[in-house]
Amino acid sequence: MVAVETSAAWAGRRGFAAAMTTAALAVSLAACSQPAGQGGPGSAPTASTDAAGGGTGTGNPACDLITPEIAGKVVPDLSPVGQGGGARPPGSEAYLCSYSSKSDSGSVALSVALTSPASAADVAAAKSAPDCSPVAGIGDFACLQWTGHFQGEAGGASANVVLHAVRGTEVLEMPYVVPPPMAGSVPDGDAMARAVSQAAIDAGWGNGTPLNVPAAPAVGPPDSTNNPVCALLTAVEVRQAFGASKEPQVLPGEVSCRYTFGNLGTPGPDSLIFTVEVLEATGPGPDAPAMEGESIAGLGDKAVFLARTEPTGSKSLRPAANVPTTVMYIQVTKGQTLATFVAEILISPAGPSAEQTKQQFIALVRSARL
Repeated sequence: MVAVETSAAWAGRRGFAAAMTTAALAVSLAACSQPAGQGGPGSAPTASTDAAGGGTGTGNPACDLITPEIAGKVVPDLSPVGQGGGARPPGSEAYLCSYSSKSDSGSVALSVALTSPASAADVAAAKSAPDCSPVAGIGDFACLQWTGHFQGEAGGASANVVLHAVRGTEVLEMPYVVPPPMAGSVPDGDAMARAVSQAAIDAGWGNGTPLNVPAAPAVGPPDSTNNPVCALLTAVEVRQAFGASKEPQVLPGEVSCRYTFGNLGTPGPDSLIFTVEVLEATGPGPDAPAMEGESIAGLGDKAVFLARTEPTGSKSLRPAANVPTTVMYIQVTKGQTLATFVAEILISPAGPSAEQTKQQFIALVRSARL
């Protein structure tokens, strides 16, 4: 997946999105909302105060909940990243904690977003995460959401999993992100799901009933989803806009929708990864840094286009090819909505040019139901 760098500081989603940003950037989404309350670590009971074995005393409830020892059971060589004391990051209602590791096959990240106390809206949102499979044995409610980029790739792996859990007036969200599959290294979505679920149990979020973790989808999330982001541009519209012949697969995430086509290593319109990310501000309007690029008139309140190429091909995301990977971005601001569209494609010398592909991309975004 192409990371959308410009949305990292934008206020408009729960603390999960900020946590997911750290994880996604370590491997390759993100935003926070205005604080729902001013409760700090001592203003209400937090998971860190009654977790099995007690907290580590970092002053950060998220890091005291999922300690380095617990994180190390998920991945043995995970290390803390940017722990910033007990205060919530500016604009976030959640305490955040992140762990990551690096190896020759890429980076692995485990992020923690703990909202305590959580509002009724936070609890309701956690319980209604799209495409989320129930987990028994954790808190008052728990489910797993597979968001990752492996549907249809070698081994049929389904990875990049997010645990959503609720206990009393606390909401816990834990994204676990691993590199795309490479030769000899295919992520195990089932093992990832069990590991992140067990981490919550080890942190004291068990409810006394046996842990029962759902199986990861055999080939990634289903081709249909109730994620409203996927309704902005349907798979059929994306396929027709670029002239692709393959039916894309749908990979819905928390704030994104991703379509992958069938020939990612062969130049042409079927070598396409198309992503939409939508963030909603709670204030008067989005305050994310504006993406630098070419202005597009008549699209939202403001829209910009940006393109770049990767001369050697995006080998971490797809098979190597002799044709450069072209990545095109369009960022649209409309009222309180910030939408970022990304098209990653191998432009065939025998097909539409980069300029023609750009115009197809812009025309498609104009038709989006923002």
